[in-house]
Amino acid sequence: MYLTKQINGVEICYDECGTADRPALVLLTGWAHDLRLYDELLPYLSPKYWVIRVCWRGHGPKRDNIEDFGVEEQISDTIGLLDSLEVDKFYLVSHSHGGWPALGIADKLGRDRVLCLLMIDQIMTPPPPEFAVGLQAMQAKETWKAARQGLYDNWKAGSDNKAVENHYIYSFGSFGHRMWALSCRVIATAYQTYGTPMHRMELIQNPPLIRHIFSHPLNHPEYRKLHEELSRKHSWFSFTDLKGETHFPSLEVPEKVAQQIDQLVQEADGDS
Repeated sequence: MYLTKQINGVEICYDECGTADRPALVLLTGWAHDLRLYDELLPYLSPKYWVIRVCWRGHGPKRDNIEDFGVEEQISDTIGLLDSLEVDKFYLVSHSHGGWPALGIADKLGRDRVLCLLMIDQIMTPPPPEFAVGLQAMQAKETWKAARQGLYDNWKAGSDNKAVENHYIYSFGSFGHRMWALSCRVIATAYQTYGTPMHRMELIQNPPLIRHIFSHPLNHPEYRKLHEELSRKHSWFSFTDLKGETHFPSLEVPEKVAQQIDQLVQEADGDS
Protein backbone atom coordinates (compact mmCIF):
# COMPACT_ATOMS: atom_id res chain seq x y z
CA MET A 1 0.00 0.00 0.00
CA TYR A 2 1.35 3.42 -0.95
CA LEU A 3 1.56 5.88 1.95
CA THR A 4 2.05 9.64 1.89
CA LYS A 5 3.28 12.38 4.20
CA GLN A 6 3.50 16.13 3.82
CA ILE A 7 7.20 16.95 3.94
CA ASN A 8 8.55 20.43 3.23
CA GLY A 9 5.11 21.46 2.01
CA VAL A 10 4.81 18.73 -0.65
CA GLU A 11 3.38 15.22 -0.72
CA ILE A 12 6.00 12.48 -0.49
CA CYS A 13 4.93 8.95 -1.38
CA TYR A 14 6.58 5.91 0.20
CA ASP A 15 5.83 2.45 1.47
CA GLU A 16 7.28 0.22 4.13
CA CYS A 17 7.31 -3.46 4.95
CA GLY A 18 9.14 -5.96 7.14
CA THR A 19 9.41 -6.13 10.90
CA ALA A 20 13.09 -6.84 11.53
CA ASP A 21 14.46 -5.21 14.65
CA ARG A 22 17.43 -3.52 13.03
CA PRO A 23 18.15 -0.22 11.28
CA ALA A 24 15.91 0.56 8.31
CA LEU A 25 16.88 -0.25 4.74
CA VAL A 26 16.00 2.80 2.62
CA LEU A 27 15.61 2.38 -1.15
CA LEU A 28 15.85 5.41 -3.48
CA THR A 29 15.05 5.32 -7.19
CA GLY A 30 16.34 7.30 -10.12
CA TRP A 31 14.30 10.01 -11.85
CA ALA A 32 11.02 9.61 -13.76
CA HIS A 33 10.11 6.23 -12.39
CA ASP A 34 8.85 5.07 -9.01
CA LEU A 35 9.29 2.59 -6.20
CA ARG A 36 8.06 -0.31 -8.36
CA LEU A 37 11.72 -0.50 -9.38
CA TYR A 38 12.22 -2.65 -6.28
CA ASP A 39 9.18 -4.94 -6.56
CA GLU A 40 11.26 -7.98 -7.52
CA LEU A 41 13.69 -7.30 -4.69
CA LEU A 42 11.18 -7.12 -1.83
CA PRO A 43 10.74 -10.90 -1.34
CA TYR A 44 14.48 -11.15 -0.69
CA LEU A 45 14.63 -8.18 1.67
CA SER A 46 11.38 -7.97 3.64
CA PRO A 47 12.06 -11.06 5.82
CA LYS A 48 15.37 -9.53 6.98
CA TYR A 49 14.88 -5.76 7.05
CA TRP A 50 12.49 -2.92 7.76
CA VAL A 51 12.32 -1.74 4.15
CA ILE A 52 11.29 1.81 3.25
CA ARG A 53 10.89 2.64 -0.46
CA VAL A 54 10.80 6.35 -1.26
CA CYS A 55 9.39 8.27 -4.24
CA TRP A 56 10.74 11.72 -5.01
CA ARG A 57 8.37 14.67 -4.89
CA GLY A 58 6.15 14.67 -7.96
CA HIS A 59 6.75 10.92 -8.42
CA GLY A 60 3.89 9.50 -6.36
CA PRO A 61 0.35 8.62 -7.46
CA LYS A 62 -0.62 12.31 -7.42
CA ARG A 63 1.04 13.95 -10.44
CA ASP A 64 -0.05 17.55 -9.91
CA ASN A 65 2.39 20.08 -11.29
CA ILE A 66 4.90 21.23 -8.72
CA GLU A 67 7.70 23.75 -8.86
CA ASP A 68 11.04 22.63 -10.27
CA PHE A 69 13.29 20.91 -7.75
CA GLY A 70 16.68 19.29 -7.65
CA VAL A 71 19.16 17.33 -5.59
CA GLU A 72 18.95 19.57 -2.53
CA GLU A 73 15.18 19.14 -2.32
CA GLN A 74 15.55 15.38 -2.77
CA ILE A 75 18.02 15.32 0.13
CA SER A 76 15.81 17.46 2.36
CA ASP A 77 12.62 15.53 1.51
CA THR A 78 14.21 12.16 2.23
CA ILE A 79 15.71 13.23 5.53
CA GLY A 80 12.43 14.88 6.50
CA LEU A 81 10.49 11.71 5.71
CA LEU A 82 12.88 9.50 7.65
CA ASP A 83 12.81 11.86 10.63
CA SER A 84 9.00 11.80 10.57
CA LEU A 85 9.15 7.98 10.65
CA GLU A 86 11.59 8.15 13.58
CA VAL A 87 14.33 6.50 11.56
CA ASP A 88 17.69 7.11 13.15
CA LYS A 89 20.36 4.83 11.68
CA PHE A 90 19.76 3.27 8.28
CA TYR A 91 21.32 1.42 5.37
CA LEU A 92 20.91 3.29 2.10
CA VAL A 93 20.42 2.01 -1.47
CA SER A 94 20.20 4.17 -4.60
CA HIS A 95 19.66 3.48 -8.27
CA SER A 96 21.19 5.41 -11.15
CA HIS A 97 21.07 9.18 -10.64
CA GLY A 98 19.32 8.75 -7.32
CA GLY A 99 22.96 8.36 -6.32
CA TRP A 100 23.45 12.15 -6.30
CA PRO A 101 21.00 12.76 -3.43
CA ALA A 102 22.13 9.54 -1.75
CA LEU A 103 25.69 10.85 -1.59
CA GLY A 104 24.35 14.19 -0.34
CA ILE A 105 22.41 12.42 2.43
CA ALA A 106 25.53 10.50 3.46
CA ASP A 107 27.51 13.73 3.49
CA LYS A 108 24.91 15.64 5.47
CA LEU A 109 24.08 13.00 8.09
CA GLY A 110 27.46 11.28 8.44
CA ARG A 111 28.25 7.64 8.98
CA ASP A 112 26.66 7.68 12.45
CA ARG A 113 23.27 7.61 10.72
CA VAL A 114 24.03 6.40 7.18
CA LEU A 115 25.66 3.07 7.96
CA CYS A 116 26.46 2.18 4.35
CA LEU A 117 25.47 3.09 0.81
CA LEU A 118 24.90 0.64 -2.03
CA MET A 119 24.74 2.43 -5.39
CA ILE A 120 23.23 0.57 -8.34
CA ASP A 121 24.36 1.23 -11.91
CA GLN A 122 25.15 4.95 -11.97
CA ILE A 123 27.47 6.43 -14.61
CA MET A 124 30.68 6.97 -12.65
CA THR A 125 32.53 8.80 -15.43
CA PRO A 126 31.71 12.16 -17.00
CA PRO A 127 28.62 11.71 -19.20
CA PRO A 128 29.49 9.71 -22.35
CA PRO A 129 28.80 11.70 -25.55
CA GLU A 130 25.67 9.74 -26.49
CA PHE A 131 24.25 10.18 -22.98
CA ALA A 132 25.01 13.91 -22.98
CA VAL A 133 23.20 14.25 -26.32
CA GLY A 134 20.23 12.36 -24.87
CA LEU A 135 20.09 14.69 -21.86
CA GLN A 136 19.74 17.63 -24.21
CA ALA A 137 17.27 15.97 -26.59
CA MET A 138 15.03 14.98 -23.69
CA GLN A 139 14.45 18.62 -22.84
CA ALA A 140 12.77 19.50 -26.16
CA LYS A 141 9.14 18.53 -26.70
CA GLU A 142 9.87 17.65 -30.32
CA THR A 143 12.55 15.08 -29.49
CA TRP A 144 11.97 13.87 -25.93
CA LYS A 145 10.06 10.66 -26.74
CA ALA A 146 12.61 9.50 -29.29
CA ALA A 147 15.41 10.37 -26.86
CA ARG A 148 13.70 8.41 -24.08
CA GLN A 149 13.37 5.39 -26.35
CA GLY A 150 17.05 5.68 -27.26
CA LEU A 151 18.05 5.69 -23.61
CA TYR A 152 15.85 2.70 -22.91
CA ASP A 153 17.25 0.75 -25.85
CA ASN A 154 20.71 1.32 -24.39
CA TRP A 155 19.58 0.40 -20.88
CA LYS A 156 17.86 -2.78 -22.11
CA ALA A 157 20.82 -3.83 -24.27
CA GLY A 158 18.81 -6.42 -26.18
CA SER A 159 17.50 -8.21 -23.08
CA ASP A 160 14.04 -9.78 -23.19
CA ASN A 161 13.57 -9.54 -19.42
CA LYS A 162 9.83 -9.04 -18.88
CA ALA A 163 10.13 -7.24 -15.53
CA VAL A 164 12.41 -4.65 -17.12
CA GLU A 165 10.07 -4.21 -20.09
CA ASN A 166 7.04 -3.80 -17.83
CA HIS A 167 8.83 -1.23 -15.70
CA TYR A 168 9.60 0.84 -18.75
CA ILE A 169 6.02 0.68 -20.00
CA TYR A 170 4.13 1.18 -16.75
CA SER A 171 6.51 3.18 -14.53
CA PHE A 172 8.69 5.22 -16.86
CA GLY A 173 5.75 5.50 -19.23
CA SER A 174 3.62 7.19 -16.57
CA PHE A 175 5.79 10.34 -16.58
CA GLY A 176 5.49 13.06 -19.17
CA HIS A 177 7.84 15.51 -20.81
CA ARG A 178 8.01 17.93 -17.89
CA MET A 179 9.49 15.44 -15.42
CA TRP A 180 11.84 13.90 -17.97
CA ALA A 181 13.11 17.34 -19.00
CA LEU A 182 13.59 18.39 -15.38
CA SER A 183 15.44 15.19 -14.59
CA CYS A 184 17.86 15.74 -17.45
CA ARG A 185 18.56 19.32 -16.39
CA VAL A 186 19.25 18.27 -12.81
CA ILE A 187 21.44 15.32 -13.82
CA ALA A 188 23.47 17.49 -16.22
CA THR A 189 23.94 20.09 -13.49
CA ALA A 190 25.15 17.47 -11.02
CA TYR A 191 27.86 16.33 -13.45
CA GLN A 192 28.82 19.95 -14.15
CA THR A 193 29.10 20.63 -10.42
CA TYR A 194 30.97 17.53 -9.27
CA GLY A 195 32.49 16.05 -12.42
CA THR A 196 31.69 12.46 -11.48
CA PRO A 197 29.93 10.59 -8.66
CA MET A 198 33.32 9.19 -7.64
CA HIS A 199 34.61 12.70 -7.10
CA ARG A 200 31.46 13.50 -5.10
CA MET A 201 32.20 10.52 -2.85
CA GLU A 202 35.68 11.79 -2.14
CA LEU A 203 34.28 15.10 -0.88
CA ILE A 204 32.49 13.34 1.99
CA GLN A 205 34.41 13.58 5.22
CA ASN A 206 34.64 10.17 6.90
CA PRO A 207 32.28 8.47 4.41
CA PRO A 208 30.39 5.27 5.19
CA LEU A 209 31.14 2.09 3.30
CA ILE A 210 30.12 2.69 -0.31
CA ARG A 211 29.73 -0.04 -2.92
CA HIS A 212 28.81 0.40 -6.58
CA ILE A 213 27.22 -2.61 -8.27
CA PHE A 214 26.60 -2.46 -11.99
CA SER A 215 26.44 -4.19 -15.35
CA HIS A 216 26.65 -1.17 -17.67
CA PRO A 217 28.58 -0.20 -19.65
CA LEU A 218 28.87 -3.70 -21.09
CA ASN A 219 32.30 -5.03 -22.05
CA HIS A 220 34.20 -1.92 -21.02
CA PRO A 221 37.51 -2.89 -19.30
CA GLU A 222 38.54 0.73 -18.69
CA TYR A 223 35.38 1.33 -16.69
CA ARG A 224 36.19 -1.65 -14.47
CA LYS A 225 39.77 -0.43 -14.11
CA LEU A 226 38.47 2.94 -12.86
CA HIS A 227 36.65 1.12 -10.07
CA GLU A 228 39.71 -0.93 -9.19
CA GLU A 229 41.78 2.22 -8.88
CA LEU A 230 39.28 3.88 -6.53
CA SER A 231 38.99 0.75 -4.37
CA ARG A 232 42.77 0.64 -3.98
CA LYS A 233 42.81 4.30 -3.04
CA HIS A 234 39.99 4.19 -0.48
CA SER A 235 39.22 1.32 1.89
CA TRP A 236 35.61 2.51 2.19
CA PHE A 237 34.90 1.90 -1.52
CA SER A 238 34.18 -1.42 -3.19
CA PHE A 239 32.43 -2.56 -6.34
CA THR A 240 30.90 -5.60 -7.98
CA ASP A 241 30.44 -6.20 -11.68
CA LEU A 242 27.12 -8.06 -11.74
CA LYS A 243 27.70 -9.22 -15.32
CA GLY A 244 24.04 -8.73 -16.08
CA GLU A 245 22.47 -7.38 -19.24
CA THR A 246 20.46 -4.30 -18.28
CA HIS A 247 20.57 -1.04 -16.36
CA PHE A 248 18.00 -2.44 -13.92
CA PRO A 249 19.65 -5.17 -11.82
CA SER A 250 16.99 -4.96 -9.10
CA LEU A 251 14.46 -6.16 -11.69
CA GLU A 252 16.70 -8.39 -13.79
CA VAL A 253 18.82 -10.15 -11.14
CA PRO A 254 17.21 -9.28 -7.77
CA GLU A 255 18.85 -12.22 -6.03
CA LYS A 256 22.30 -10.85 -6.87
CA VAL A 257 21.37 -7.36 -5.67
CA ALA A 258 19.98 -8.77 -2.41
CA GLN A 259 23.20 -10.70 -1.88
CA GLN A 260 25.23 -7.53 -2.36
CA ILE A 261 23.02 -5.65 0.11
CA ASP A 262 23.43 -8.42 2.70
CA GLN A 263 27.20 -8.45 2.26
CA LEU A 264 27.58 -4.69 2.58
CA VAL A 265 25.25 -4.53 5.59
CA GLN A 266 27.26 -7.30 7.28
CA GLU A 267 30.47 -5.36 6.67
CA ALA A 268 28.93 -2.14 7.96
CA ASP A 269 27.60 -3.85 11.09
CA GLY A 270 31.06 -5.28 11.68
CA ASP A 271 32.55 -1.79 11.51
CA SER A 272 30.11 -0.31 13.99
